[in-house]
Amino acid sequence: MFSAMGSIQPCLSVVMPCFNEEATIKSIVSRVLASPHAGQLVIIDDASTDGTAHFLKTLTDPRVLVITQAENRGKGAAVRIGFTKVSLPYVVIQDADGEYDPNDYPLLLAPLLEGKADVVYGSRFLSSGAHRVLYFWHSVGNRILTTISNILTNLNLTDMETCYKAFRREVISSFEIEESRFGLEPEITAKVARGGWRIYEVGISYAGRTYAEGKKIGWKDGLRALYCILKYSPIFSRRPKPNSDRRELLPEFNSADEELAASLESLDRAKNYAGWMYSMIEAFLGKEVLEIGAGHGTFTDLMLDGRSITATDLSPRCVDILEKRFHDTLQVQVELCDVSTDFDLGLFDSAVMINVLEHLDEDLEVLTRIRDVLRPGGHLIVLVPAFESLYSEFDRKVGHRRRYRRATLGALSERAGLLNVKLKYVNSIGFFAWWILAKQLRLTPTQGIVVKIFDMAIVPPLRGIESRWSPPFGQSLLLIAKVPE
Repeated sequence: MFSAMGSIQPCLSVVMPCFNEEATIKSIVSRVLASPHAGQLVIIDDASTDGTAHFLKTLTDPRVLVITQAENRGKGAAVRIGFTKVSLPYVVIQDADGEYDPNDYPLLLAPLLEGKADVVYGSRFLSSGAHRVLYFWHSVGNRILTTISNILTNLNLTDMETCYKAFRREVISSFEIEESRFGLEPEITAKVARGGWRIYEVGISYAGRTYAEGKKIGWKDGLRALYCILKYSPIFSRRPKPNSDRRELLPEFNSADEELAASLESLDRAKNYAGWMYSMIEAFLGKEVLEIGAGHGTFTDLMLDGRSITATDLSPRCVDILEKRFHDTLQVQVELCDVSTDFDLGLFDSAVMINVLEHLDEDLEVLTRIRDVLRPGGHLIVLVPAFESLYSEFDRKVGHRRRYRRATLGALSERAGLLNVKLKYVNSIGFFAWWILAKQLRLTPTQGIVVKIFDMAIVPPLRGIESRWSPPFGQSLLLIAKVPE
C-alpha cells in the first residue's frame, strides 16, 4: 500500500507457525521485519523443545505478537489461532524454516493491491528465479496432489501445496480451518474455491531444505493431503441433512456419544456392509430377538423379517431415535436398558450385540447375564473390533475399552457358559484400512467419503472372497455362541 507521496505503508499481517526452528527462526524473523510491507508478525510457537522459545522471548519489536502453545498441535492449528489475531488488510502465511523469501511479498501483494484478486498463491513452479534442486518424488507428489485438487475444485493452480498464500482479511474470516496439521493446504484451497473468491498465482523463489536440515513433511502428510482434497472438495463435502424425524429435539450428549452418533449415521448409509454382516448371522436369529445397543436401528430394520425384536440401548438419544423410527412397527419394542446392570425383558431365541461389548467394563459379567435371558439352544451373536494393535485415538474417542483376538473372545464366551459355534475374523481389507487411516494418519475412519468408497467399491467383492475363505485377520471379529440345550 502506498501513500500519496509514494512511500510504502505497512499493510500485511504475517502469520508464522513454528516448531523447533532454532537454526532458522532468528534469520526469518529478521527478514520479515525488514520488509516495509510487514506491519504485524504473529508467531505461534507450537511447543518447541529446542531454543526457539528462548529466542522468541527476546523479541521486543511492537509489531511482533508471540503465542506459545502448551502442547504440539500442528501447523493447521497454529495458523487457525494466528488468523484470529491479525489486524491488517492483507494476510500471508510464512513458514519459519527459511524456505520462502519475504522479499517476495511485493509479488504476492500486487494483485491484491490492484484490486484484481482476493487470494494470491505463490507458486514454486511458475518462477524463473533461483530454486534449490532437491527431491524429484516430492515434486511429482506435489503435482499429483495439485492436479487432483484442480479436478475437484475446477481451478488451474500449479502449486496447491505452497506455503505462500496471501489473502484479503475478509477471505480468512469467511471460513474456519478444521485441519490441525499439514492438511490445511488442500482444505484452504477447497474452501476458497467454494467461496468463489478471485485467485491469482505469482512465481516465487524457493530455497527448500533437506530432511537432515529439518524438513518435517513426509509420506503420511501426502496421504493426509489426498484425504483432505476429497473431504473438503465441493463434490464430497456435502453432508446429508439430518433426518428431521430422527435428530430433532434429541437430548444433549457428550463428545464420545457425538462421535458414536456420527459413526452410526455412516453405518446407516453403508447398506452393503450392513447386508454382509446380516447375511452371516441371519440363520441363528430365531423368532424372538434381543438387540443390545441397537443404536439408530440399522440392524433392527434388517432383522425384522417375520421376527419380534426388542431393541435396547442405554443412550436416551438413541432410544428417542429408535422410538421415532419404529413407532408404527408392532414387531419392534424399544427399551432404555443397561445390560451392565440387572435387567428383566423375558426370554429370547437370540441376542445380538453389534460393536457393543468393547464399550463395557465387565464383559464377562455381561455375557453371563445375557446367557441367562436366552432359551436353551438360543444363540448369542457378537461383533467386536479386532486386534489391540489397531487400537487408535478414534477407538478412545468413541469409548472402546479394548479390542479382541479370537482366542480371548472364545475363552470369554466359554467362561460365560456358552458353546462356541462360529468364531472368525471378518473384513480383512478393513484391517489395513484401519491401520493406515486411524492408526497411522489419525483420521476418523467412519468419515462419510471413506465409508461410501469402502461400501460401494470394496465390500461387494470382499464379501464374495470371504464367503469362501476365512482370513487369519480382520478389522472385526464375529462370535456366534450357543446356550447348551
